[in-house]
Amino acid sequence: MSHTPFVIALEPEDLTALNEVVEAGAAAEAKWLAKQREDYGLKYLRGRAAREVRATIRVEFAGMRAKGKLAGTKELVVAKAVRAELKRRKMSGPFEPVPHEHISVAGRPVGTGPRHYGQSRFDETKLKARMYVKLPGALAEQLVRGCYWTSEPAVKALLEWQDLWGDGPEVIMREAQRRGAVTVLDMFVAALAPRPDADSILEKARLQEQVVTTGDVVRSAVKRAIR
Repeated sequence: MSHTPFVIALEPEDLTALNEVVEAGAAAEAKWLAKQREDYGLKYLRGRAAREVRATIRVEFAGMRAKGKLAGTKELVVAKAVRAELKRRKMSGPFEPVPHEHISVAGRPVGTGPRHYGQSRFDETKLKARMYVKLPGALAEQLVRGCYWTSEPAVKALLEWQDLWGDGPEVIMREAQRRGAVTVLDMFVAALAPRPDADSILEKARLQEQVVTTGDVVRSAVKRAIR
């Protein structure tokens, strides 16, 4: 089975708690395996009989993992929680593939605001930890498709909003700061930038709330796993 890697920003406390859940799951798997070996009397068997029992235990172990009754790796814990989170969000049904031109587009997804990165407009992000995890290929595809098509109407509206208002002063200054220094030209361009009215700003925020990223789903899944 192929797997797809994801790197997800998390709150450090959530990552620590997730690692504890994984450790507990690994201990539960080890206990289950020890009991199966004891129940089958493996230590008294040799040769072909021992090999057959080991094979039987491996099959039963894989079945327990597949059913979600055992989960002793980060991948298993997160995958189980992601499936549950997709179901909760009504994103587990069939979706069309993501249009080719939108696959692996670099940068932040269109429409994502500070909320998606654990911060308000002015606060530092809370998502200071990074989690590397591989999800089964079919689940990863479901996650990506679900996020794309769930967000598509809001993203389309946000693109229209952007065409109307362009980059406001705040965005221009923030981009200048990311480059390392704010120049006089940056301040001049920011001063001349169109400023949306209050209703337009609220509409943009409302649309941003409707955008769902893979990070949003996985972070919610992690919180589900550590509850």
